[in-house]
Amino acid sequence: MRDLRIDKLANVLVNYSTNIQKGEKCLIEAFDIENELVKAIIEKVYEAGGHPFVQIRNKSVTRAILKGANKETISLMAKYDEFVMKDMDAYIGIRGGNNAYELSDVDGEINAIYSSVYSKRVHHEIRVNDTKWVVLRYPNEGMAQLGGMSTEAFEDFYFNVCTLDYSKMDKAMDSLKALMEKTDKVRLVAKDTDLSFSIKGMPAIKCSGERNIPDGEIYTAPIKNSVNGVISYNAPSISQGIKFENVRL
Repeated sequence: MRDLRIDKLANVLVNYSTNIQKGEKCLIEAFDIENELVKAIIEKVYEAGGHPFVQIRNKSVTRAILKGANKETISLMAKYDEFVMKDMDAYIGIRGGNNAYELSDVDGEINAIYSSVYSKRVHHEIRVNDTKWVVLRYPNEGMAQLGGMSTEAFEDFYFNVCTLDYSKMDKAMDSLKALMEKTDKVRLVAKDTDLSFSIKGMPAIKCSGERNIPDGEIYTAPIKNSVNGVISYNAPSISQGIKFENVRL
């Protein structure tokens, strides 16, 4: 019997985040996750009158492809996946994987080409601009380990924050958005951080579950050349199998 929390999450992704309508095509791209969530999303897309399309991916297979790839290979991958993405109305991307370092021994130049050719063209230029999309991670032992939690406790934490009422959160964000949009000077002070800048006249964008799950930020950007000071990052971050830590700007 399927975990009811999976159905609840699928409902958020299909009926809130991407708001699938009758006749719309939705690409579900799943990386290293169990099939239950994928099947639940498929069912919800059908219930909404949409057409689900699925790509099941595996990071160790991606590693094998990239280990022998060159720019021509990656360009061809982008060419064919561009065609699919251009024909979609919506995109739901779920990323799992127990080993965050799976791509750590892929040549750095190939990783850079994959980002600049494949990811840039297929996702940043087409998916981001031309589809209704949402992306999320899926809880597993690897994520629980990175969080210093038991797998069961991490799953409870994950589903609690991923299945909350994001429409209610959206309304609750209005007061902070208004404050940010009338603010001029900002100063951030913490251990090894003292950073000042201006956000005068900059928009404040609410993030309430329509692009990322979980969500909850309101973002803006500093006025160019107004930034002064030091910022330090006290939490490590892993990207494409490479760990970045003790970053100071």
